[in-house]
Amino acid sequence: MLWLLLGALAVVMAVAGLLSYRAGLQEAGEMFDARLVQSTRVLVSLVDEPLSELNAYPGEPIVLRGWHGEAHGVGEALAFNDGHAYENKLAFQVWDAEGHLLLRSDSAPVRPLAALQAGYEDVVVEGAHWRAFTLRSPNGRWFQSAELTDIREELAGDIAGGTLLPLLLALPLVALVVWWSVALATRSLRRMSHEIGQRDPERLAPLDPAEVPQEARGLVDAINGLLQRLDAALARERTFVADAAHELRTPISALKVHADNARQAHDESERDVSQRMLAASVLRVERLVAQLLSLSRAESAGRVPEQVRLDLAALAATEIDAARPLLDAKGQVLRMDLQPVQVSGDEFALGLLVRNLVENASRYAPAGTTVDVRTWQVEDRACLSVEDSGPGIPEDERERVFDRFYRRLGSRHEGSGLGLAIVREVVAAHMGTIRLAQSPQWGGLSVQVELPRLA
Repeated sequence: MLWLLLGALAVVMAVAGLLSYRAGLQEAGEMFDARLVQSTRVLVSLVDEPLSELNAYPGEPIVLRGWHGEAHGVGEALAFNDGHAYENKLAFQVWDAEGHLLLRSDSAPVRPLAALQAGYEDVVVEGAHWRAFTLRSPNGRWFQSAELTDIREELAGDIAGGTLLPLLLALPLVALVVWWSVALATRSLRRMSHEIGQRDPERLAPLDPAEVPQEARGLVDAINGLLQRLDAALARERTFVADAAHELRTPISALKVHADNARQAHDESERDVSQRMLAASVLRVERLVAQLLSLSRAESAGRVPEQVRLDLAALAATEIDAARPLLDAKGQVLRMDLQPVQVSGDEFALGLLVRNLVENASRYAPAGTTVDVRTWQVEDRACLSVEDSGPGIPEDERERVFDRFYRRLGSRHEGSGLGLAIVREVVAAHMGTIRLAQSPQWGGLSVQVELPRLA
């Protein structure tokens, strides 16, 4: 930051010097142009009438001698009692109407300084650049005053140097002030960096932004937001691991018991019973693991869902087709009334929602009954309902069934108690609502989900 600031300051100084030089050149040009005019007019007033008394061209022009000597330096070092070192940079000429040179300074050439016409002109005479002004007197003579342009450039350079020199001399002090300011401004950042570097990985408390400069508040807020999300993610992982360890312990123990029984069976019939129970336990563990993974995926996708445009009816139809073998095995009839309705959300998570609702309805509804699935829209809401003719859920338990691993006593149906927990996670992630009620048509459970609808 220090080098960047000093580099920027050097560029600003260079630009300021260039602008000062150009401004000085312009001001010097305006001032010297005015002086050329004034000098020419004074020359006309002093010389025009005396030249008229000559009445004829005298042959050789009159030459006025200026100061010639050696002088170096600036200001008073160039000025003397009998002249100035810059006299040889100024010149004047007087020409008659026929173009004969009548009068000149010794610094002027014998050829015209400029064309014999009124006005300003920039010319090169004998390799020197001159700025000339020509004026015609009432007697028809041409008066020309000129000066070398390096006077103007030298004055502009002096102005630019006078502007830049104090800045250049002050640059070390400015660098010191900038360094001190940067060090002071970043002190709290260095302290916070040290705090983060020394922090225990398990400590995810937010950083204190009180002493951080205003320019860094956004960074600290973003870090705090990341720490909060990371803390929540780690909490979900810890909960998932604890739940999985707790729930898998019992079915794995049952697997070991059935395996031991099959190995120690006294006859073929005992072995067959043990093997059937072993196979059933394997299926239970498989379903539990699958639902645990689905819950973890739903929680992860639900926090930051991949927002895509979906047709809820088409998604429901796809998931129902996947669940048809379960319905057909129980001889259940599926009724569908799927009206197209657009939603925005994560396709996998919403698929889990539909799949769990349909599988739950099929599992708890008696064989040969009807499962009803509908989609429709109401104003700005997309609605999905799944109804069955099963035992339903008493009103006092309708909140508890959303808890993980909760299963109603006496339901006599195998399950892990994760289906509705998965559904609730997905609905919450998509800013929706879910309501459980008794099906008015079939008498079982009615689950209605409402999600924001896209136009």
